[in-house]
This record gives sequence, structure tokens and C-alpha cells, in this order.
Amino acid sequence: MVNNTNKMKVKINKLLKIIDKVVFTILLIIMFAMIFLLLKSRITGKEPSINGHKMYVVDSGSMTPTLKIGSLIFVKEVEPLEIKIGDTITYRGADTSIVTHRVTNIEDNNGLKFITKGDANETEDPMPVEANRLVGKVVFSIVYLGFVLEFLKSKSGLILVSIIILVWIITQGLKAYRGKINAGNKS
Repeated sequence: MVNNTNKMKVKINKLLKIIDKVVFTILLIIMFAMIFLLLKSRITGKEPSINGHKMYVVDSGSMTPTLKIGSLIFVKEVEPLEIKIGDTITYRGADTSIVTHRVTNIEDNNGLKFITKGDANETEDPMPVEANRLVGKVVFSIVYLGFVLEFLKSKSGLILVSIIILVWIITQGLKAYRGKINAGNKS
């Protein structure tokens, strides 16, 4: 009975170690991908994107509760004629800002324009959005991942991630080295 319990504990511990390695590897891959996307966007001077979907970080509460502050949104470039009432769109503001609001109405007199409103706002935006300012339609969001992206953009974020990766590489190397020493001692 005790022997079976010990075998079960050993199997559970092995399974937990495997799960731990898989989760850590997935997180590492996500971090590497985000760093790669950030470096690519800095080199090209364009927004980070994956497969034609631009990525932006929500930095205001105007779309709460639909899009929380710190959410990472994925915006697909679409033709203005594809936009429908109720769609959440991202567009260039009057200055250099990027705005994400919901379309409440569409006007087609003297050029296509979108009437927009933030979900948390009481009134519609004062100025219609001309079709040429449209960036695209929000198709997906991940809550709070934008905070990670913003942190990775900073020098301290890149330094911290570099240190984490370096420590991980060193510990993996030490584990492999110890494994070889232990295997050599057994033979």
C-alpha cells in the first residue's frame, strides 16, 4: 500500500514538473514573440501587428466594460463600406491619437462618415469620423495583456526580461551539467 502511494506521488511530481516546464515554455515563447513584435515595430516605425491585425493598448476607460484599460486589442484593416452600426472601430483622432469607439450611426452625405461613442460615455463623439481616418475594426481583445506590452516597451521591461531569460538559460545549463555528472557517477 505504501509502495503504491509512493509511486503515485512520484508520478504526480513528474506530471507537475512537466506541466511547469510546458507553462513556462509557453510564457517564454509569448515574451519572445512580444519582444520580436516590438523590435519589428521600432525598426519599421509601424504599429506592432500579427497577420495583418494591428495591436493597440487601451489607455482610457471610454469603452468600459467592453474594453478595459490595459487590454490589448487586435484591429483588422477593413474597407470603410464593411463597417456596420454596432461595430467597434479604431481610427485616427484629430491629432496623432488613436481612438477606439463603437459606431452608433453611419452618414453617407458628402462622403462616408461614422458617428461613434464610447460605451462608457453618455453622449456621442462631437465630430463624425471620416472614412479616410479609419484604421480598422476591433476583432479581438485580451484583458490586461496591454500592460505587459507597454512594460516590455520600456527600458526597464527589456532589461528585466533579458535578466529572466539569462537566468533561465543559466539554470537550464546547470541542470543539464548536473544531469551529466550524475549520469557519469552512476555508470
